[in-house]
Amino acid sequence: MSDLIRYKLLAKAKVSPAAKLLYSYLMDYAGGRQGSVFLSNKKLALEVGVSPSTVRRNLHLLQHIGFLRISARYSEEGIRLTNHITLL
Repeated sequence: MSDLIRYKLLAKAKVSPAAKLLYSYLMDYAGGRQGSVFLSNKKLALEVGVSPSTVRRNLHLLQHIGFLRISARYSEEGIRLTNHITLL
């Protein structure tokens, strides 16, 4: 997705600047819409420069408005792994 299309999409979204920053970062990381990434909230927070709670809050907001889907992953032993984030 080109930067211009991304900016137009994000300009219409009624979300915080932090949510727009996260979504834009995830799109770059995933290689565009319809991509997916495996990132922890902590790593995403460090990469983007916001707190983990800001990441968590805004990812859930982006999921609620239909921009992405978050799937929790667990190992066979039941240990929590990184989130699977799919851009829609």
